Amino acid sequence: MTRTSIYDRISAKRIALEEAARLEQQNAPIVEQAPKPEPVPVVALQSTPSSFNFGGFNLAFPAGFNFRDIQTTIEHEGEPIILTIKRRDVAQGQNLEKLFEASVQMFRTIYPELRIIRQREYSVAGNAAKCLDFHFKIGHAERHGRLVGAIVPVAGSDEVQWLNISCVIDPTKPALSLWLVDFDSMLEGLAAR
Repeated sequence: MTRTSIYDRISAKRIALEEAARLEQQNAPIVEQAPKPEPVPVVALQSTPSSFNFGGFNLAFPAGFNFRDIQTTIEHEGEPIILTIKRRDVAQGQNLEKLFEASVQMFRTIYPELRIIRQREYSVAGNAAKCLDFHFKIGHAERHGRLVGAIVPVAGSDEVQWLNISCVIDPTKPALSLWLVDFDSMLEGLAAR
């Protein structure tokens, strides 16, 4: 009985492994890369008269009057949602992180028992933003809030403004179980004009 040399056996093993790899690659399904999503265009604040709609009425302010703070209570199936919108000029040296942290500190001052649930990167009208979910109690009542803040450009100028939008709900109410999804949809709608 003749034995093949060790080199012939190593070569035969290498050839078999290469053939197996070639067959595997040949039989592998073709994977196409998913297309990258289109970036949302950056939308700037406009110098248009401020107004808001409620119940079919449109309350429009004269030119030159702009909202700085809006705090309103909206209602869904009889359950209140506190919605707050603020806009401020951005001073030299301020950035997204500093402005967002100042907004979080304001909430900590108002609600000393504030507990942060999560903080993440976000986008508002194509502008980089930050988002914070938080929890606190008012007496024995549970509350959940979301704060979103962004630095947005002002159309027709080199200025930018700080825009923060927040909401506070009672998380124990079944009617509000999908509110945060609706809130995110509302913010996505800011970019659609």
